[in-house]
Amino acid sequence: FGTGGLRLLGMGTVRTGQPGVVRDVVAVGGRLLVGANTAADGAVLTAYGLERDGVRGDGSHSGGSADAGDGSGDTSGDSSGDGHSVPGGHGPGFALAERDADPVLDDPGFVREFAELRRYYRDAELLRLRRTGERLLAVFRTGPTDTRVLRWRLAGDGTAEFLDGRGDRDDTAEPAHDVTWTEATREDHVLGRHPHVRTVGGLYVSCVGGALVLKTADDTETAEGILSEPVDEPLQSLADADVAHARVGPLVLLRVRPYKEETDRYYVFNSTTEHAVRLDGIGDACRRLPGDEGIVFPGGYCLATGTVKTFDAADTSGLAFERTVRSPNGEDVLYAFRDRARGRALLLSYNVIRKEVAPPLGCRGHALFDDGTLVVLREREDEEPARVHPVQLWHTPYTSDTHAAAHPPAAGGPLARIGNADLVGGISACLGVVRAVEDTPPAAAVYRTLAESCERVADRYHWLAAGDCGGL
Repeated sequence: FGTGGLRLLGMGTVRTGQPGVVRDVVAVGGRLLVGANTAADGAVLTAYGLERDGVRGDGSHSGGSADAGDGSGDTSGDSSGDGHSVPGGHGPGFALAERDADPVLDDPGFVREFAELRRYYRDAELLRLRRTGERLLAVFRTGPTDTRVLRWRLAGDGTAEFLDGRGDRDDTAEPAHDVTWTEATREDHVLGRHPHVRTVGGLYVSCVGGALVLKTADDTETAEGILSEPVDEPLQSLADADVAHARVGPLVLLRVRPYKEETDRYYVFNSTTEHAVRLDGIGDACRRLPGDEGIVFPGGYCLATGTVKTFDAADTSGLAFERTVRSPNGEDVLYAFRDRARGRALLLSYNVIRKEVAPPLGCRGHALFDDGTLVVLREREDEEPARVHPVQLWHTPYTSDTHAAAHPPAAGGPLARIGNADLVGGISACLGVVRAVEDTPPAAAVYRTLAESCERVADRYHWLAAGDCGGL
């Protein structure tokens, strides 16, 4: 509890026998599968064992590789890896050692299917490696718009059984948003000298008169509002603009496309603080934070407390939502976004108690092991083929449920009986009230929200008043 977060353990490399571009990595049963595209051999899959202080993650001492040139294992030893801890990383030494044989890549069915893939599609390129549910997928581009997906069945003990090359239906994209958008209709139109569209949370929007205006007052006698931006076409009626809204706690998400404009504009309005901000990044992807405490998107996050943070240094164009990973104790949530076409990815780790997102991790691929070790394939400024490819190893709180159950925290007393997940929720809720008191400007709506929050926290977490819990 409170000891999670991301911490860099060290840096290392993986190597390819021929110059190539490593496309993706994935963790399978304590092993690291590395997928690359090379000019000489085409698509290549290589297995590495992750050694920590000389001990491999799966307890074995073997591994292997397969390439699309002949569809068979390549044990020439041209590929290898190394690594070292960073100063102050507080992590063990590690090494990435190529394996001479691997059950995933040596499966006869996979060897045969891989050879056929290369035979019929000589220009096949690996796009991505991914785990989805109980499946491991290797996605190859076989044409301008065509793909071929090889798939394995994953067991709980980390073993993988090759199935076939018909995994196209398994390689589906996750919904970009987990909010429900409600389209505005003519029933939402409020006519007058300065007409506007009624949404929710006391927010009104208008695109007439040459400007897009957000208002908090249902007053059609004035065009003034809390936010105003020019539109491309000043001569438009109220019905010409497309307006939709969604609700996440006190936040109102607004999607507006003014007349004759080719792209949507996105805004977030906080009904408690009555503050609005434009955040077009939520158009690509937007996910709710736990407890509807806000939203996260590839370019940043917006909290119900009024905090808005954008990552201007990160390239977030084209990123779509890929998956969510929760730590077993409920304290941290990892949001992964990916550009499926270019192979870029962005990882955002959110802490429920601190209510903040760690600095984004940009990469070309990542692999998460059961013990929470995260291998990140670092981004390169160029896509020139190389033999040596840098990776980073990170400590994270995102262990698997089975690993967490096998390594329970050594704790006792009343707090242990309550349980870590409930403690996280209760402390997070209490700190949320404290932050709202400290950071939110005074207003009638703010006081009402604070009173409701206090009552809700006391009702939900009854143990806060227990004497053996220290009178929290």
